[in-house]
Amino acid sequence: MSQPKYSPGRRLVRQLGLSRNPLCRPVDRIDGLFRIAAASATLAVVLGSVLFGLGTYHHLIDQVEAVKATLNQVPVVLVDDPAGGRAPNGAVSPAPAPGVQAKWTLPDGTVRSGAVHSPVSARKGTTVDIWMDDDYTPVRPPAQPTELQFRAIVNGLGSVSLFTVLVWGAFGWVLNRLNRRRDADWTRDWMRFERHWRHRSH
Repeated sequence: MSQPKYSPGRRLVRQLGLSRNPLCRPVDRIDGLFRIAAASATLAVVLGSVLFGLGTYHHLIDQVEAVKATLNQVPVVLVDDPAGGRAPNGAVSPAPAPGVQAKWTLPDGTVRSGAVHSPVSARKGTTVDIWMDDDYTPVRPPAQPTELQFRAIVNGLGSVSLFTVLVWGAFGWVLNRLNRRRDADWTRDWMRFERHWRHRSH
């Protein structure tokens, strides 16, 4: 005899124990409801982590803008080539190279020299803008948007991983308890019906 065909929606409802099937036990319905709760919690975690990552990114942007407001961009002349510099094929890295010797002139005409963080694409003798504090001392450049995006993504993925492990760890524990309860119910029912059949066979 062919099995009745069900739509994907009805099949899912039956698998979750939400149908009116008289053979569906209370433990099966609890199992289905908990599966729905676990899936909903996972989706909520993903959505919350995305929002958390976006919030982190905008917060970092605000921090970087606040730092930039306390700094100055001063033109300097590079005395040396940045370490690594330009690759043979012309490709350059956007990351600044630390420790490049340069010289610059203060507003009062004083000439200073020292190590600066220069773009690796710059060459010896070129003029580049370097971030400095109010004392015209070179400082590390503020983080770039790509770096901030990477931090936000890492924070978001970390949140997803942590809460997903917690949610599905709890789901696995509860599912194990439900399976034990289900096995105990089946064993009890089987022993009761077995005694009934044995009594009728004599």
